[in-house]
Amino acid sequence: MTRPFVAALAFVFALAHLPYLPSALEDIDSVNFALGIRDFDVADHRPHPPGYPAYIGLGKVAVALARPFAAGRPASGVEARTLGLLSLMAGALALLALYRVFAAWGPSRQGRTEQPWSTLQPRALAATALTAACPLFWYMAARPMSDMPGLAIATAAQACLALAWWRQRPGDDGDRRLDRESTAASGRMIVLGALLMGVALGFRTQTAWLTAPLLIAVLFDRIGRGVAGAMLGSAMTFAIGATVWAVPLIAASGGIGPYWAALGSQAGEDFAGVEMLYSNPTPRLLAFGLLRTFIYPWDSVVLGGVILSLAAVGIVGLLLRERRALAVVAITSVPYLVFHLLFQDTTFVRYALPLVPSVSFLATSGVAFVAEAAVLPAAGALSLWAVAIAAPVMAAYGARPSPTARALGEMRLATLDSRPGALGMHQTFRRPLQAEDVPVHPQLASPPRREWLEAVEYWRQGRTRPLWFLADPRRSDLALIDPASRRDHVAFRWDYESLSSVGGMRPGDVLWYRMAAPGWFAGEGWSLTPETAGIARLMGKGPHLGGAHGWVRRRHDAGRMLVGGRNLSAAATAIAHFAATIDGRIVAEWESPPGFFLHVFDLPASAFGAGAGLGELVLRSNATAGDLVIPTAIEQFDVQSVGVPVWGFSEGWHEAEYNPLVGLWHWMSDRATLIVTGTVSPLQLVMRVESPRRYFDGASTVQVRAGSRTLTSETIGADHLISVTIPVDALQEAKGVVTIETDQTFVPAERNAVADRRRLGLRVFDVDLRPLSQVR
Repeated sequence: MTRPFVAALAFVFALAHLPYLPSALEDIDSVNFALGIRDFDVADHRPHPPGYPAYIGLGKVAVALARPFAAGRPASGVEARTLGLLSLMAGALALLALYRVFAAWGPSRQGRTEQPWSTLQPRALAATALTAACPLFWYMAARPMSDMPGLAIATAAQACLALAWWRQRPGDDGDRRLDRESTAASGRMIVLGALLMGVALGFRTQTAWLTAPLLIAVLFDRIGRGVAGAMLGSAMTFAIGATVWAVPLIAASGGIGPYWAALGSQAGEDFAGVEMLYSNPTPRLLAFGLLRTFIYPWDSVVLGGVILSLAAVGIVGLLLRERRALAVVAITSVPYLVFHLLFQDTTFVRYALPLVPSVSFLATSGVAFVAEAAVLPAAGALSLWAVAIAAPVMAAYGARPSPTARALGEMRLATLDSRPGALGMHQTFRRPLQAEDVPVHPQLASPPRREWLEAVEYWRQGRTRPLWFLADPRRSDLALIDPASRRDHVAFRWDYESLSSVGGMRPGDVLWYRMAAPGWFAGEGWSLTPETAGIARLMGKGPHLGGAHGWVRRRHDAGRMLVGGRNLSAAATAIAHFAATIDGRIVAEWESPPGFFLHVFDLPASAFGAGAGLGELVLRSNATAGDLVIPTAIEQFDVQSVGVPVWGFSEGWHEAEYNPLVGLWHWMSDRATLIVTGTVSPLQLVMRVESPRRYFDGASTVQVRAGSRTLTSETIGADHLISVTIPVDALQEAKGVVTIETDQTFVPAERNAVADRRRLGLRVFDVDLRPLSQVR
């Protein structure tokens, strides 16, 4: 009776995903899988360790079968769609297995040798439907990754072991004895579950946390009822299941030694540069981990909150009425939850996928505890709500290739007209490009966190042909390059908004820069953004540590140089002397007490040196008296020819802040100013403002003024882009000062137990000021 319902659910689920299978590889992991299908080499991360041999083997067969039907398509596109189809098939099969798991978890009146799903189990059907509709489960069923196939095999193992657990349940009178038929039926499920458990490890090693505890619990529950035979049989079948993929894996890796070395290197990478709870056990990190684990998979704080509340009720209900069911849910999910929170990067929400079924079962159990008859209607309503959230995101995901793939497509078209001198990129794009036909050569190296230095070396060699650069929008190191040369860029973004970012994408959005030879560029020792300041500290460079080095292009006309930064000393008497030199000649000098400074210097044409090429620019600082080393930082810099606007952050702005997840921003107080010089035409000021409602009860009124003229006044209650034209006469009247004001501020220390006593008004991103004629 139940088969038509569950089969129909799986069929509709699959049908809803078919139009949205990916047309291009969209994540570093999917790229690694595709490269592994082409040429398996774990040491070269084809794919990344532990190697996923069973998944790669299945992928090789599937891609080989698909290629004759995809003539003319790029290899990466065939691999992406085929692996996406494998995920979809796995998702449908997982639903069939999950219904059996949920049916075995719940109460049943059938005999021990019968199947718990032989009659319709409303709670099991409801939990299966809710799992299918969960946005994270919905998304991962189309992504070309091992997550869903691994979960499907693990769920099949769980179904066998859960059935064994169900058949070993005590009788109504508490009698734990099993007759011969029940013992044999349970034993068959144990050995079959162990076999599938061994196979599942070849898809994803994390599945051990989903299956091994359940196998141990089932065997422990069987003590005194033929446990020895079950242990021996399960050990043998598990070994068979694992051997199927382990022997080819070791052979393909060149032996145990090379494979172990590759595995060790991956472990080092996994634990380096990632904020994990085991290494940083803070309440804040735990809270974010729980949020990403239980709320983000539902892609809605409200829906996630409702599901989590129902799950809490479900735990209480099972504790009071069905403790054996609660025990098996805990055995199946808690070990993985602990492993996930401690040792996985929870920012990748897809790692929480294995916990979705347990949460769905607990949520439907919560409904059942309140009103048994409401289980199917409530699950139907929640599932429709979840699909309404997931479907538009899934449609946007499948509508176009990934941003990286689209950028490469545009590059191919652009190279028909002209070719750049080279292609540079942030390190996150290096691996994805290895799976694609890249139309630009040579490609610059991309050492992590030092990618811009490869561009520096390119220009220092005297090369003036345009440099194309694929940039991660969240990175800020390209601020070390003349902003005028970065005007020509195209953004490629995902067309969806998702709490889970569809489970986590690496890389995400892309900025394609087409940089002409810059008027200046910086090397080591600069702090133009928090990111580059951190790199300077790591390198032991700075104005006070041998100088901040850069290069400026020689020119035949005069120019203006803007320099801003800080004297970082805490001693009020520590005055720092700064000197800027070009090819060893001092072109500007100034002194700064502790705190911020901002200066604009007029430079004659002779300051840039004679001839063509590049002059070496160095900014150094030292104490005005004594041998004291005063820490300093250069945080703003620009140099342009006269007539080209130069601008900087002045009074009322706090120091720049940076987070890899959101990028670069400045806090301003109630009043902040921008200093602008060199303007001969109208300017366009653009800045993105975060919603004031995150910090205040209502909207904020924001004004932009130049002197006595109000250029715009806007009431802002959500994330907002301010774009305003600044006439030349208004700027001249204001003597180059643009003022931004807001009517609401707060002091963090007055709200929370923090030491931050800054007065904050608006959090501002992506401030840009350019001639109106350059705005596209």
